[in-house]
Amino acid sequence: MPQTSPHYGVARIRCHEKGLIGRDRMARLIDGNANDAVRQLVDAGYGSMPDATIEDADRLIESELKDTYALVREVSFQPAQTDVFLMKADVHNLKMLLKLRLTGSKDAPALMQGGLYTTAQLQTMVQNADYRELPPEFKAALEKLEQGFQSRVDPVAVSVALDSAYTDYALRVGDAFVKEYFKVQADFNNLLTLLRLRAMGAGAEKLKSVLLTEGYISHSKLLGSMEAPMDSLGKTVGTGPAREGIIRGIDAYIKTGNISAVEKERDDALMAMAGEGKLQSDTIAPVIGYLLAREQEAKCIRLILTAKRNGLDDAIITERLRALYG
Repeated sequence: MPQTSPHYGVARIRCHEKGLIGRDRMARLIDGNANDAVRQLVDAGYGSMPDATIEDADRLIESELKDTYALVREVSFQPAQTDVFLMKADVHNLKMLLKLRLTGSKDAPALMQGGLYTTAQLQTMVQNADYRELPPEFKAALEKLEQGFQSRVDPVAVSVALDSAYTDYALRVGDAFVKEYFKVQADFNNLLTLLRLRAMGAGAEKLKSVLLTEGYISHSKLLGSMEAPMDSLGKTVGTGPAREGIIRGIDAYIKTGNISAVEKERDDALMAMAGEGKLQSDTIAPVIGYLLAREQEAKCIRLILTAKRNGLDDAIITERLRALYG
């Protein structure tokens, strides 16, 4: 049964926040080799796998995330808000399962854990093309896709439709923080799409067909920026709470030609937003913040371990590392 006490929920999260890896420990992970990094994680109790080795790195991370999702479900006193973020796994899994069905692939899908639906439930929905159990935004998007598949199969359309449905869902059920978070995320993702299409020489019509739901940046402004000078693009589209991050990301992209700079600004901006409510004691913000902190932490650990195994320089790891919580 869901619990309703903000003080209990936040107090439980405060206890678990002490186990976050943090900047100093993350820096120490970078200093050693891959085996040293895993040993440090195990010694810190990360993943609850005391005998883990480098071969268990992915399972170690997944174990920590599994525990995180279970904790969030247990302590959340506003499940409608935390469910929005847990739904991310379902969106990913729906994409994978639907694309596999459409292509006839027999490969085992790389499914995510922690969603609101079991993988068996989602597999049944996709197999039967019956989406009545999903929120209305997803039901409508998937039924429209199914109708379109009668004439042609477009894997890109699957991702666009489900990502847009996800944003629409968050904007309908979310509180002020959730809505702001998803609008900023939509802005960055639409901007990334614009930059990729510009690099390919595509036009505004192509962009129009793959834009996600609007955030703070209107579709008309994005479409009008397809032919705008690149050196003025940041000031042209930059708006909303993440305006400075958008401008920094575009400036870095212009200098380096590397779109990952914009992706990093997106991830850092969203984490900064998550950290703003960390000290609140009577809202759901610390619970959501902890969930997002663990997911960001997992990305950083995976980056470090992958880079170490592939012999990448520590400076490259540091450059690509995302900001952490708090």
